Formats: sequence, C-alpha cells, structure tokens
Amino acid sequence: MKRPYSVMTTLRFLLIFTVLFGLITGCKKDDGATPTESTQTDLLVANNWVTTSITTTDGQAIKESRLGLESQVLFTLTMQFRADGTVRALDPNRSNTVVNGGSWKFAADNQSMDVDVTGFKGNFPIVQLTKNKLILRQDNKATVDGVKTNIYLVFEPSL
Repeated sequence: MKRPYSVMTTLRFLLIFTVLFGLITGCKKDDGATPTESTQTDLLVANNWVTTSITTTDGQAIKESRLGLESQVLFTLTMQFRADGTVRALDPNRSNTVVNGGSWKFAADNQSMDVDVTGFKGNFPIVQLTKNKLILRQDNKATVDGVKTNIYLVFEPSL
C-alpha cells in the first residue's frame, strides 16, 4: 500500500520541479528595450516642430532681438520632417503654406542631422530627440549680437 503513495509523491515532486525549472530557465533578463521603442526617424517625423527657444550651449535663453534674422525667422515657422527625407517650413499664420523646403537625413553615426534648406543648411548635432523635444546644436553659423556663435535650437511639437 505504501508503494502508490510513494509513486504519487515522486510524481508530484517531478511536476513541481519541472514547473519551477521551466520558470527559472524560461525567464530572460529584461534589457530595458521594448518592442515598440521608436526609432529616431519615427520620433522626428511623428510631429511638426516649432521653435520654442534658442539658447546658449549652457542652456541660457537668448532674446530674439539679439539673434540674426536667419535665427529669428525660425520662431515664425513650423518645421515638418518627413520620412521620405524632405523637410518643409510652414507658415502657421497662412494656413500652413510651405514657405521653404529641402532635404534632411541622419548622418552615418545617427548623432547629427544633415539639413539642406535655403538659409538653414548644415550638419546639426542632435542634443536631444524625444517625442516631446528636439534640440539641435548649430555650430558657429548663428549670429548673436553680431558674432557667430554656437547655439541650441529648441523645438517642441506644434499643437
């Protein structure tokens, strides 16, 4: 009579051991990445972007009146980056009429963008790119108080 009890105990032990072993070996380490993580292109083209500020490289806001005309005009436009590599500058005061356009692409290292638009051409290192903020650095091309200097162009999604 003790034999069936012993077999049942052994079977129960094997079942519990198999389940625990499966749980331990079946769990993989979470590396923090999610399958729906957006690529840089997805983040860039998801929104139209408006310039909210232009700052020094240490984050101090620069008054528009201190900026050259090329930088001042950015405050009046909405930038639209498209997945096909085109970029358009839209005038929100005129039913989003296209006032300028050109092309864009990420540099080979994905750490900067090459933009080719009349009056806004060059390589712009990416300081931050999230769904809520785009910050590009413009090196020695922007005029502040009449002097070429490095600045940050801060964009947020347009509403």
